[in-house]
Amino acid sequence: MQRLKYTIFDALINFYRRRRVNFIVSLSFSLGLLLPMLCLGNINVFMENLSTMRFKDDANMWIAYFEGGYTSVEEISSLLQEGYLKISNYAISAYKGGTIEINGTKENGYISYLTKDWSEFENCRIIDGTLDLFTDMNICLVEQTLAEKYGGLKTGEQITLFGVKYTIGGIFSSFNYYGKILLPLHINEQTTESDIMISKLYLRTKEALPDSGYIADILTSNGLPIINVRNGGEIYRTGLREGLYKSMGIFGVGFAAFAFATINICLVLVGKLNLDKRTYGIRMALGAPYSFIFLSAVIENMLCFCIAYLLDIGMVHILKPTYPEDLTIILNYRVYAAAYLFGAFMTFVVTWITLYRLKKQKLVELFERVS
Repeated sequence: MQRLKYTIFDALINFYRRRRVNFIVSLSFSLGLLLPMLCLGNINVFMENLSTMRFKDDANMWIAYFEGGYTSVEEISSLLQEGYLKISNYAISAYKGGTIEINGTKENGYISYLTKDWSEFENCRIIDGTLDLFTDMNICLVEQTLAEKYGGLKTGEQITLFGVKYTIGGIFSSFNYYGKILLPLHINEQTTESDIMISKLYLRTKEALPDSGYIADILTSNGLPIINVRNGGEIYRTGLREGLYKSMGIFGVGFAAFAFATINICLVLVGKLNLDKRTYGIRMALGAPYSFIFLSAVIENMLCFCIAYLLDIGMVHILKPTYPEDLTIILNYRVYAAAYLFGAFMTFVVTWITLYRLKKQKLVELFERVS
């Protein structure tokens, strides 16, 4: 124990003595690990939402897509209740554009409006709170990636949508609604023309239907502006395929980023350790055991990495407001843990390999100056 304390003390002394070099090493580590951390956060979006991609009971589930323009919610409800289609339940998805104000930041965006039973069609994973939109008139739901974008929104906080304050009733994760805000769509209140546009009609039939054309003919013949009807299974397969293609691209960028980070760590640490090889040679000549030299170097280099890691976390959050709109990331403990383990593992391995090679050299070679 006493020997370990002395080794740690020696590493701290060496870290301070070489503080300028170690600062450069830490800064280089930080710049090299920044892109991999962002890639991990983007990959995490797909991993978080993968379980929400499948529609519930997709064999008898259908989605009718509207071509735009105003359609009364009450009109759709009346049509479905007339019995043209044998359905067990349905839900409507609509949208509206306007000004969104969150934590003092204003921007134009779209809000999704949903009727009751929407969660019976979409797989959503609740993070905090509830998925029930109809407990109160001024309740909204926020998808996890948007909550992350604005500094980690929590249930109970208020946001302003189109000049009206809403309380966040739940934070959820969803493949189809990621980065969205959800509001309740009340059927009885949508009887006159407004700027709320119907986008999708969810249907679950009581029995299997031959094809989507049957549903499309009934809906279009009753005056609804339907452009397409698709089966839930078809949508799931398409969404999974598109999600996998996107994830492959993200993983490709992530692989390149980690390759660059690996090369960066190797070059920086090898250069630093070779710069100090005269010191290691003197210690070996004076009888210092290799285990002591190795552990001291590992501790010193790990301190450099930990400083770089903390700098990265700070830079990620400072730069977050400047991220492009298309760069959606989820930063949580898994991202931070993966980035830390990668950097710590590379730091340990490169230190071990480099010192092992130095150990095999003759003392006279260790005293040669690095050109």
